[in-house]
Amino acid sequence: MADENEQQTACKAGRDKQHCKCKQRREAAAAAEAAAANGEQHCACKHDAHDAEGHAVSTEPHLGFIEDLASLIDIQEEATVSRTVLREDGLRAVLFGFDKDQALSEHTATMPVTIQVLEGKLRVGGEGREVELTAGGIVYLSARLPHTVYAVEPSKMLLQMFDNRG
Repeated sequence: MADENEQQTACKAGRDKQHCKCKQRREAAAAAEAAAANGEQHCACKHDAHDAEGHAVSTEPHLGFIEDLASLIDIQEEATVSRTVLREDGLRAVLFGFDKDQALSEHTATMPVTIQVLEGKLRVGGEGREVELTAGGIVYLSARLPHTVYAVEPSKMLLQMFDNRG
């Protein structure tokens, strides 16, 4: 369980050494894990700054890489689970795992989003209509558009939120 907690801590800050191929971030993740093991909250990253929530922000160009998104989240029986896998430069990416018949009730996002199905089948509703998406399907939702998500079958999805507020 400790390894899982350490991995989640590194992922939340966008510095997961197992899933990010950036050497600088792997080194930062190792330093953050070492600090966490000592009960410290320490950021050894080499990014230019941190946002209000303490997440690394860089003005230097860099490449982040995740090889297999679907493998980073499991589907749990009669549940919906989520995991943030990327938080950088106005983009936040969150994986969701839905068991069959699980749903996100009507809600809105303050920013534009895309929903992409990685596995399974989802029904996304908005503007008085519904679309069914299977693996590879993607839908765009503008900011503040009320929408729902329903799992027709066990499914995994990637939610990308685009915050261009600066």
